[in-house]
Amino acid sequence: MNFASAVSRIWNECLFAFSSTGYSFFKIEAHVVCAIVLAVLFHRQHNSSDQTEARIVWCRLIFIHVMYCVSGILRVFPDIGILPANSVTEYIFTALNFAVFTGMCWLIFIYTESYYKTGLLDSFTHKIIAAVPFILSMFTLILYPLLRTYTNYNSMAMNHTVFSVIILVLSLIYPLGAVIHIFFRKNNQEANKLALYPASFFIFALIQSLNWKMPLLCYVVMASDVFIYINYADSLVSVDPLTKIPNRNGLIRYLTERMHKGNIDNLYVFAVDIDDLDSINAKYGRSEGDRALIITAGALKRFRTEAHKCYASRYYSDEFIIASDIESEYELELFTEHVRNYISNAAITNGLAYHLRVSIGHAHYEKYSRTETIMGLIEEADKSMTENKEQRKFQSMWQKSINKSPS
Repeated sequence: MNFASAVSRIWNECLFAFSSTGYSFFKIEAHVVCAIVLAVLFHRQHNSSDQTEARIVWCRLIFIHVMYCVSGILRVFPDIGILPANSVTEYIFTALNFAVFTGMCWLIFIYTESYYKTGLLDSFTHKIIAAVPFILSMFTLILYPLLRTYTNYNSMAMNHTVFSVIILVLSLIYPLGAVIHIFFRKNNQEANKLALYPASFFIFALIQSLNWKMPLLCYVVMASDVFIYINYADSLVSVDPLTKIPNRNGLIRYLTERMHKGNIDNLYVFAVDIDDLDSINAKYGRSEGDRALIITAGALKRFRTEAHKCYASRYYSDEFIIASDIESEYELELFTEHVRNYISNAAITNGLAYHLRVSIGHAHYEKYSRTETIMGLIEEADKSMTENKEQRKFQSMWQKSINKSPS
């Protein structure tokens, strides 16, 4: 027996095992386990304090995933005699299964768009256009009992009718469109991670349609939601809740990984502090002070993506830390000047009634010195920033005294 025939024999035996009623316990068990895990995730997200648009949509998506697991359990009941096997139950479970599946696909697309805040679904017209495949799928389900065309589930392979193929194609437009949209956006590794969610759903949904008795899709759905939950939990630890950029934990993690990779002779750490934030809070209120922090963080985000590859974080209060590779003294001066310009332009663009000025200090990584450690780097950058701030204050006071003195 050669390798090909051995694989073929194993596959045929698996098909025979699953085509018998012996598959039912395994399928029910798989869907029950997935439903329990997803229900726990839904409960935690539903009661979470973080109720952004993307997370609200994801919470609804989890609920639909639970319903998909329930529909998978109900679909087995006629095969094992718990419910009667006739045209009525066949239509009910076919319609329920396809309706939930189409709803999952639609919400995956909405979740992707809300996560990136693309604005694609902001207008009413765009929402209607995006809902067309879902509406057509629901209309096709209505035609099922009228034309008495049902999907045959009695064999291992799902014998599709024309209408079931139409619903499948219309539904899978959503995850496929989400994947394409993600890759067309100018994003980094985070975008590629999120693309795994609709991509895996698309692939395993096709496999599930060919082999319905093997509970593959429910496991993929559960694993995807757990993956998203872990990412969200990680962001709560590593992302500043106000400015939505990495916090101190994220910075320490990044610098630790960066130092372990080696080749850090050109590593610089910059401390960026907003001047007179206390005055802004006193004059305009703390909400305006928070707005100044958010605008500064947004400017650093744009600087990171548009001008210079670096890592920006909010270290504490009104101080931000940037880590980057600098090749020369000229690049060092240009870097700090660009940071100031981006922040100043952000203040103008957002129509602030005051100037956003910052003090910047830096420290260079050096072996066998105080800046060889992470905290040493940050403390030296902070010390340099404080000295620059004091120097600027002195120069400002000196200039004012000159202007006030009689000629």
